[in-house]
Amino acid sequence: MAVIMKIKQKNNEKLDYELHAELMNKFQKTIENYNMLICGDSVLVGVSGGPDSMGLILFLMEVKEKYSLNLGIAHINHNLRGKESDRDEKFVKDFACKTGLPFFPEKKDVTSIAKKSKLSLEEAARNVRYSFYEKICEKYNFSKTALAHNCDDNAELVLMNLLRGSGPKGLSGIPPKRNTLIIRPLIDFSKNEILNYLELKNQDYVIDSSNNDLYFLRNRIRHSLIPLLEKEYNPSITDSLNRLSHIIRDEDQWMEKKISQVFEKALIKHEKNEIQLDYYALSELHRAVLRRIIRMSIKKIKGNLKRITLKHIDASMDLIASAESGKSLDFPDRIRIFKQRKKIIFKKESMPLRQLGKKNNNCSQSIRAL
Repeated sequence: MAVIMKIKQKNNEKLDYELHAELMNKFQKTIENYNMLICGDSVLVGVSGGPDSMGLILFLMEVKEKYSLNLGIAHINHNLRGKESDRDEKFVKDFACKTGLPFFPEKKDVTSIAKKSKLSLEEAARNVRYSFYEKICEKYNFSKTALAHNCDDNAELVLMNLLRGSGPKGLSGIPPKRNTLIIRPLIDFSKNEILNYLELKNQDYVIDSSNNDLYFLRNRIRHSLIPLLEKEYNPSITDSLNRLSHIIRDEDQWMEKKISQVFEKALIKHEKNEIQLDYYALSELHRAVLRRIIRMSIKKIKGNLKRITLKHIDASMDLIASAESGKSLDFPDRIRIFKQRKKIIFKKESMPLRQLGKKNNNCSQSIRAL
């Protein structure tokens, strides 16, 4: 059952004023540091009803006049928790009515979507949310979507990706903004700071019971692993993980610019579904650079790197290092990589690879998704 947390007001008005000024100053610095807002922006705010998103919408309402913002509230009912999900929706709707902000609700059966698309519940829910935000922004001319991820969320994700063996992309964590369309103004705030702000504003919020379900890896990291690390190894583990992600994100962004230059030098042909690179240019590259070139090439024709693992990338590197011509690799989503004389070709085929067959079964190799 959903729990609505009732906030009790503090009695020390001076301390409250000072804390509020400190939090507002931090919020505006975050916006300025990452160039999140410009005057006249229309911002769609993802509001679940939980403490983070309620804090976010209140912060944005406080700077609404300063930036001449047009705000709207988007709420996704994932239909995962029955009456609790419905109660969350009603809570957010009531808040929108109370504040006079436009309310855009959406209800989806995420369980069915996950089964049909063969995705985890978390990934399916994420896809549903972002698709909905994009639709509402396009229909009602919102220039940005604001989401309520905080630095605790970021630390949890970095640790989770570290346990999974992720590379720099995973360890760089949650970006403060993405393509100027997605902004995360609370990314430098801790959960405690957000809760303090809600207390200052006397704002209730909803607790999602699934956040305590230890079936989910993220919840086990949040409720078990991080407290253990804080107690036994590093009381500032969250700060350390956030610092690590900031360093890696900066270096990764710098590296991507350099890799783009190397890619352009090796490029022979670039079409929507095919990229041809010079074999000799690739063969001279350091393994770290070559690995990024391969990832970049696959992403350009596939659109993403989902289901592409280190095993696939390493197989591609072996193919490039081989002297054989005509050898090919088959990857998920109809991606085929093959060597043709002096070229390495990345191609997205028009039909499933098994229907195409292989021109030379003796020298072809297939790497399937794990």
